[in-house]
Amino acid sequence: MNINSTIVRSLNGIYPISMDKKWEFAKANPKWIGHVITQRFLKTQKQNPSRKEMDVLDKSTKSMLHVNQYKIQTYIWNDKESSRETILLVHGWNGHVGNFSRIIPSLIEEGYRVIGLDLPGHGFSSGRYSNIVLSAHIVKAVTEHLGNPDKIITHSFGGAVASVAQELGVSAKKLVYIAPPSKLEHLIRDFSQYLQLSDEEVLCMRTVLEKKVNRTMASIDLEVIGPKLENQLLVIHDRGDLEIPHSMGEMVSQAWKQGKLITTEGLGHKMILRSDFVRDEILRFLS
Repeated sequence: MNINSTIVRSLNGIYPISMDKKWEFAKANPKWIGHVITQRFLKTQKQNPSRKEMDVLDKSTKSMLHVNQYKIQTYIWNDKESSRETILLVHGWNGHVGNFSRIIPSLIEEGYRVIGLDLPGHGFSSGRYSNIVLSAHIVKAVTEHLGNPDKIITHSFGGAVASVAQELGVSAKKLVYIAPPSKLEHLIRDFSQYLQLSDEEVLCMRTVLEKKVNRTMASIDLEVIGPKLENQLLVIHDRGDLEIPHSMGEMVSQAWKQGKLITTEGLGHKMILRSDFVRDEILRFLS
């Protein structure tokens, strides 16, 4: 088998080949450029939970749920009949459930049943790639197994995942979206600028991506999904967020019929999950 056929098989998910070799191949074989760029866009970088995060995760009931070809790590805290309501946690891109470790103990103290999952290609779940639509289907499968949530708390990319999951049938009375993206288009633009892609290469990527998820990119925008939903939404976004601009949080909060925005200062995109103020605002909204 020659190197070109091996790389083509790799692009179809059969052989692991370095991204540099795929990139070199695509430059010489332009019809594959969209596939290579899309793989790079969807490639995750798993982050290991810190010791403190593991301390919280280890207090849960863990299980590995098989969904199609994926092994999905799930967590449940306070799994008893006396628990008042179920809260679902959906983490962000390259994150994991441990990112909510500063919030989880307070949710347990309030009597909530808390469930979380590491999305495909994240945390302790299997996979090397992920996307919003795939992750939403996984969330739907997990809730069918562990129970539908009354409320959902998300971070970043998780807000888009939770929104698509609700289109698939997951329901919740209240949502908390921390630093959510309003438009996938903005993320594609930033990615394209970082790689200095040509307009033609961006178009090739979009074509492959939309075919892969069987949806247009515009249909995944939270500004499109939000008006269809009747639940209450609290958006918490830091004004200095360098990864997902604060303006996106504003747009998301305005898209919901019952949306509210709380703006923080000096917390950025990740430290916002460790803020006592943010935790307290979440608890106040949920109750």
